Amino acid sequence: MPEPQDDRSIGDNETLLRRIRPKDIHLDPLTNQYRPESGCFRSDEFISVHIASLTSHRQVLSNYPEFSLVEFTVAELRSIGCIVVRDPLPEDSSHALIYGTAPGGYVSKTQAKKLSKICRWVVFNRGQ
Repeated sequence: MPEPQDDRSIGDNETLLRRIRPKDIHLDPLTNQYRPESGCFRSDEFISVHIASLTSHRQVLSNYPEFSLVEFTVAELRSIGCIVVRDPLPEDSSHALIYGTAPGGYVSKTQAKKLSKICRWVVFNRGQ
């Protein structure tokens, strides 16, 4: 499989959206603010996101009403060494994937920690 290339047609000012499960939210003892766990940005799969200009918050959460939603810019993503690649789905043209610098193109532990700190809440839902 060829190495993925950063999609430069997605500008630095574009916003990316990521769903967060309620169980993946914790209170950061240093800042006393709720943050997503860094594991939300690291796995053995590429990180699924949505290009904000191609969708709405409501649409991204439509099948996940209990989830929260965070955002970060493509510039912020690129500044930590990650890339973004369009991955449109038949039912969702906004879908994209984040690749990192860990083996296999996955997001590294360091990159995941940085993403969890730079992202901002768009919709916050801690659940019960």
